[in-house]
Amino acid sequence: MSEEKKEIGSCILTRKDNYAIIAFNRPDKLNALSPDLFLSMQKAFFEVEHDESVRALIFTGMGENFSAGGDVEEDIRPLQGKSAIEFKEYFEPLCEMYTRIYNLEKPTIAAVNGFALGAGMELALMCDIRIAADTMQMGEFFVRMGLVPEAGMCVLPKLVGMGKAKLMCYTGELINAPEALRIGLVEQIVPAAELMDAAEKLAGRLAKGPASIKIMKRAINEFGNLPLEATINASVLYQFAASRTADHKEAVNAFLEKRKPIFKGN
Repeated sequence: MSEEKKEIGSCILTRKDNYAIIAFNRPDKLNALSPDLFLSMQKAFFEVEHDESVRALIFTGMGENFSAGGDVEEDIRPLQGKSAIEFKEYFEPLCEMYTRIYNLEKPTIAAVNGFALGAGMELALMCDIRIAADTMQMGEFFVRMGLVPEAGMCVLPKLVGMGKAKLMCYTGELINAPEALRIGLVEQIVPAAELMDAAEKLAGRLAKGPASIKIMKRAINEFGNLPLEATINASVLYQFAASRTADHKEAVNAFLEKRKPIFKGN
């Protein structure tokens, strides 16, 4: 098996035969999504997006976690100072990234280790298949910061049903691996030490599949209620509204002051 590994900013791009792996590489920050990590992921993705030699793609996190969501100091706190136009411009590349991953003609797999929270969970939701380590915990943590999910409100109901999606979004509760499998949030659970072996085995198998996989993916995405494009942009408007609430400001301050936030519904 051939292997080529390349560091791209805060990501590691690995090519193995006919599939690739994009690994988030901020383990000391639980792979929290900072502007730098996003740009690094974007560059790594663009390298393989139209590369016909790469026929399947895995996303994972270096260290013990997939991604703990948006970095509060670098990604979330600055939202409060942006105008509506600046806010929209800031989120447009992220929405585009979500959409391109979701609609990528290659099969995509999220190998989810440890925490997949907030934006980390959103990235996992964009993939076709989620394989979870038995230590995995997923959560729509946006509500804990007084915000709303971007992609979760669009895709999560299709996976777990309307009621469960609302419960997860409203509470930000953590979902462990067995529960995630039970409700259809992940497709497979493996011991943490076997996670990448399982993901790569499936990626290798799918990479060897026929071109009809591309057609199936396109059709399933299109026919699965409304396409992502019809809803993802609208979610940013709700995100902007949420970023202007007192509860969001309180959540940011509480995080930075290392205390529990006191939400007042404002």
